[in-house]
Amino acid sequence: MTLPSGVRVTVCAKSRDQKPPSDLATLIDSSGVECSVDLFTLPLADANVVEGILAFLGAIGAPPQKIECRNCREEVEVDARAHVQLAPLLMPQGDPELDPKVDEERTYPLPRPLRIGRSRTVTSFVLGRSTLRDVVRLRQLLGAPGTPLPLEASFVRALRLSFDQVASPTAIARALVRLSDDDFDATYAAIAEAWDAQHYVPRLLAPVPCPKCGARHDLPVPANRPIELFLPRSEVGDGAFPSLEEFRRMALVLAREVMAAAGFSEGSGVEILVDDGVPPCDDGGEPLLGSYTPAPEGEAEALRPTPAPFEIALYFRTFRAMYEDEPYDVEAEIRETLEHELEHHQNHLAGDDPLDDEERAEIVRERTRLVGKRSTPAELVSSVGFLAGDFGRFLRVTWPLWLIALVVFLVMLGSER
Repeated sequence: MTLPSGVRVTVCAKSRDQKPPSDLATLIDSSGVECSVDLFTLPLADANVVEGILAFLGAIGAPPQKIECRNCREEVEVDARAHVQLAPLLMPQGDPELDPKVDEERTYPLPRPLRIGRSRTVTSFVLGRSTLRDVVRLRQLLGAPGTPLPLEASFVRALRLSFDQVASPTAIARALVRLSDDDFDATYAAIAEAWDAQHYVPRLLAPVPCPKCGARHDLPVPANRPIELFLPRSEVGDGAFPSLEEFRRMALVLAREVMAAAGFSEGSGVEILVDDGVPPCDDGGEPLLGSYTPAPEGEAEALRPTPAPFEIALYFRTFRAMYEDEPYDVEAEIRETLEHELEHHQNHLAGDDPLDDEERAEIVRERTRLVGKRSTPAELVSSVGFLAGDFGRFLRVTWPLWLIALVVFLVMLGSER
């Protein structure tokens, strides 16, 4: 495989009878994997890609995760490993966002100025080049989940953390200890988010659909990352999200304004409704804010009871979930959604909806970015050739190729008869 840093390596996961270990370092120490280079000395982003692929193959254990779906709010159990997009991890695609440069020191802004010592104030921090050995040390220092953070020089050193031109781990640890709770939460959240982004390429977030409603969740693989992210929610600000009835009244007023501005009268055959059930998702797994259908379906309470052949729906739960993540101008968002769906209606009446075509094309483009460029069977088999040492695992990964070959063979055999 080619790793994010550009290093080309060969990896062989050995067959194991016992339960697989939970991380790459333990697998290496138990002689469960062989590599053409020392995995402990690779840039950490490279090592993490190897770990993600080995988790996908079952060489590293990862129990199913229990999550609460962001859309239907059901608690579901999912296996993120099964949704890892293997091809672009084996052969990086050169996408500037999904395949970023690694193995380099980076500087990040602090959310608030930080005082170091008596006279120095810093506004940024630096994360240096880390390796798998640093992660081993971090796990030792952090201990079991729920253990208080070890705010000491050894922890700062294992993070490869410095502030502006302040490199003393002891001075940095003391500065963190002196922070108020709010300032520390904001500062450490920024450090944790930057550390995660620098050492785990975005392709190690597996796009996992909710088995209940289909909403997409980007889940980390492997899931047991050493630095826990606890990103503070945005401040809600003045006022809470409108109740369902308040939202419905707001939508009614705005619908009349938007319809009139577009030249549609009250009896133009368009029904506007607010649906407070589980929102449907688009083809990319995103819960919808609104939808347009030529024929009304469902039993949500309509804003206007007049029978109509066209329906525009607003999905209350999606608006509310967005507000919980980050407050926004609810009235402006409703108006924009109504205008967007009304454009679909106008295009439908004209007999052609280029807006719908573009939305679907964008979903296809995003999907192509995630799964990588289509590879030929020969390229894919070549990429996973290192699995041939474990024939069973090799078949588990490449069985779709053999199934396709069998179908082609049977079709050819039938045509000869």
